[in-house]
Amino acid sequence: MFVMSSKVRWTIIVAGGFFLFLDQLLKWLAVNTWAEPRLANKYFGWELYFNSGIAFSLPLSNTLIIAFTMPMIILIAYLLIKNLKNRPTILLAWTAMLAGAVSNLADRLIYKHVIDYFRVLTGVVNFADIMIASGLIIYLLALRSKPKEI
Repeated sequence: MFVMSSKVRWTIIVAGGFFLFLDQLLKWLAVNTWAEPRLANKYFGWELYFNSGIAFSLPLSNTLIIAFTMPMIILIAYLLIKNLKNRPTILLAWTAMLAGAVSNLADRLIYKHVIDYFRVLTGVVNFADIMIASGLIIYLLALRSKPKEI
């Protein structure tokens, strides 16, 4: 059975808090100082976009999105707490997903939409979206790998 040190555990959790803060800072900068697009080319760069829908800007009411998001955040927080002493990759995955979901929920509660700012190919995303997607990928890869015994 793998036993994670408390130093590793706290490092992962603090990193999640830092990345949540970083995403909120980038969103604030996007709205208040960098509102003009700055594109490296037509596929990559900085571009402010207010996303009132869900993923891929699919239309759905903000109230319904919040009602769906709250239980998901509670579930993710529960799974994070449940896995505090599990493998670091599992904790990292849940922490990234929780930080991203909380950041986007904060936008919905405060602004009634999510602030996106990175143009990637044909879409515009934010760091919270990247955290959620990365967390899911890390989790799925961790499920495929067998934990090493110490």
